[in-house]
Amino acid sequence: MAADALPLRVGHRRDEKGRSFAPKREQGYFHTEFPQQLIIETTAACNQLCVFCGHTYMDRPKKTMARALFERIASESGRESPYTEIWPTFMGEAMLLGDRLFDMIEFARETGCGKITLNTNGTRINRKTIPRILTCGINRLIISCDAHTPATHARVRPGLKSAGGLDVIYRGMDLLLESIGQFGSEVPLIEMQFSIFEENEHETEAFIKHWLGRNVVVKVRPKLHWSGSVEGGDSRIITDSNLRLPCLWSLDTCAIHWNGNVVMCAIDCDGKYVAGNVESQPLKEIWNGPLKWMRELQMRRRFMELPEICRKCPDWQVKRAHAYFPDAATQERYETYIRQGRVFFQEHNSSLAAGGEVSPQV
Repeated sequence: MAADALPLRVGHRRDEKGRSFAPKREQGYFHTEFPQQLIIETTAACNQLCVFCGHTYMDRPKKTMARALFERIASESGRESPYTEIWPTFMGEAMLLGDRLFDMIEFARETGCGKITLNTNGTRINRKTIPRILTCGINRLIISCDAHTPATHARVRPGLKSAGGLDVIYRGMDLLLESIGQFGSEVPLIEMQFSIFEENEHETEAFIKHWLGRNVVVKVRPKLHWSGSVEGGDSRIITDSNLRLPCLWSLDTCAIHWNGNVVMCAIDCDGKYVAGNVESQPLKEIWNGPLKWMRELQMRRRFMELPEICRKCPDWQVKRAHAYFPDAATQERYETYIRQGRVFFQEHNSSLAAGGEVSPQV
């Protein structure tokens, strides 16, 4: 079979001869003293029961992080690594917290956190929340939608009655996009996300076309397995351990549950591996302790020595996604944000300077 007839592994590209290869960041090890992305679970509560999400099958308590604990984490991040990308959400819908969430984001910004991304299911975007969304200090707003018709949305993202359906999200987005002009140029990047799986794949093209027409970024990604909590839905996912590469979730991202537990990665929704707790020790100490050894094992490809949660997890393939842009100016702004403060190899930086591709990391 010809090389170009083989399915590409997720995150790979083809060279001029049609051979599959991994981008530079997957080909060598880099170490940072502080994580480049920090996922903070401000709440584990959610108003949807998505069929593809590990939250639906999660056993641990679904509680909210204490404000003092969030401030401790944000203060350390702002002090140690101002351009670590803060995500104030993990296994839950952060916007259920209302003004409390926006107050926490404003605190993070004031304490030195210069790069903040908020991911939401979009059900709480309305006239009350929009002014704070646009002024609290987030750099990027990602709305995870995964459908373009009400029927598909109801099938893949069934929610509690209070959450509403796709019409609620689209009305909220209409209001948000109409409001942007009132707040000047410092509003966040707006990004619509579509995770592909069997139930919604037929709507991918229509979703992309619709939202590019609304002048927002569109991100398309494979469905996550959540370290085995749910079945994957992308035919490109491979299970042959001989083809495995080091996991970017482990290499540059740190995830913290609402109770302060620092877990294996942003896919460890149930906390199957706990490296430490930020209530009792600095995050930097945990990152350069147990988690550093996990990164070493990854880069040495000693995968079977990793904790059980990692050994057969296929999610190392799906940290990268494909971004679509409505225009060149939006693409430049987006890629500048993605690069800001990130550590790349010299040869990777040279590739970018020559016009290489930048893929969103989460």
